[in-house]
Amino acid sequence: MTIESKASKAAPKPEGAKNAAGMSGQLEKLRILWTRETPRQAGMLFSAQSGSVAAGLLVSLTQARVMEPREMGRLAFCLGLLVILSLFSEFGIFAAGARALALIKNEDEARERLGALVAMAGAIGVVYSLCIASMAFALDAFFKTDVRWLLIEASALTFFQPFQLLTEQACQGLNQIRRLSIFQLLMSWSYLAMVACLALAGRLTAETALPAYLTGVAVASSWTLARLRPKFSQVRPHVRLTLRDVREYGLNIYLARITGSALGRLDSLVIGYFLGRSGAGLAPLGLYAIAQKMANALVNLPRAVGVSRFRSFANLPSVPKRINRWNAALLLVSSAGLALIGPLVVKLLFPKYSGAAPLLTPFAVFGLFAGLFQPYNAFLASHGRGAELRNIAAIVTVASLAGLIVTVPRFGIMGAAWIGAGGMVLDYLLNLYYYSRFIASLAEKS
Repeated sequence: MTIESKASKAAPKPEGAKNAAGMSGQLEKLRILWTRETPRQAGMLFSAQSGSVAAGLLVSLTQARVMEPREMGRLAFCLGLLVILSLFSEFGIFAAGARALALIKNEDEARERLGALVAMAGAIGVVYSLCIASMAFALDAFFKTDVRWLLIEASALTFFQPFQLLTEQACQGLNQIRRLSIFQLLMSWSYLAMVACLALAGRLTAETALPAYLTGVAVASSWTLARLRPKFSQVRPHVRLTLRDVREYGLNIYLARITGSALGRLDSLVIGYFLGRSGAGLAPLGLYAIAQKMANALVNLPRAVGVSRFRSFANLPSVPKRINRWNAALLLVSSAGLALIGPLVVKLLFPKYSGAAPLLTPFAVFGLFAGLFQPYNAFLASHGRGAELRNIAAIVTVASLAGLIVTVPRFGIMGAAWIGAGGMVLDYLLNLYYYSRFIASLAEKS
């Protein structure tokens, strides 16, 4: 080596070269990070959910411009009722099926199991549709909400309601995150297109918006399941296997879902019950529904991470710390934005619903803690910890339902919003507790 070459090697690099090298290194790190499966799939699903949220906001804006709060309240009440009843109808079949699909390595066997799940969903859909039609008058008489004919007219389309949960669970179990993303976009944007057409025709009411929503579910579910290519050659054996998995695992997840997931709709029913019997009507429920939709957007990214990592969580000893750190940071920023900026957005975009602005503070707390527990919840589900999830959901639901019954008659929708926020804080603490116990048990076994 010459003296000149040694000197050139020892000489410090110019500042610009250092900056360029540093920038290049950072870009390379970002490229490697993005090509990893977790950020790529979570980003894909989050993008789809963001698109769905955008469609939902446009639907809400259209409805707020055209529909009165009372009509919005009737629609929100019926949607809540349909979701809760659909949760009761599937008995943990789809949750058990999702875990089985995640563990099956053979593609043909997975398609056969999916075929059995589709056949079971069809049978559930028929029973569910008949139950909605036959129970409409009794439900309307109990809640005094004037929705009986609305439910009867939509009962035929409710056949497709169980297929929504099946599609989501099947895509999750098969790790078909791209198809799940398309499914969510297709469902939300087809609903938006129908709502826009109804609004332009001057026919947007609760009676037309509910069938439009169910039609969107039907179109998106049918398209996605067809692309997953279920096989129906071995339906009976796989039905028996699925029912066995339901007894061993799915039943606990079912109990957790009908309590935990129903919690997100129970508030609508409790509010509707007390408002209907007090003669106030469902207009305040329309205000509540608008604020709730804005808060639900906070949970999209954490839920996307949980869904996209469901298959890998089943083979991991714990939730990666980087997932929890990024999840917490993004939730803190977005929840603060909802509490501080959200009221102005509501007043500008939804002038008829300006009364919903004060609700955004408790709903920001709701979204923060609902997002924080998503990775832990998905991890426990992927490891078959159905009993723990059942206990969490039961405790939170009982506590929240008791709180709603006490606060709604006195404080109205504001009381319901704060009870929901408290319920999510409790949900987070219980998920963290059971997750920590399970991790400790895994460490002892190893």
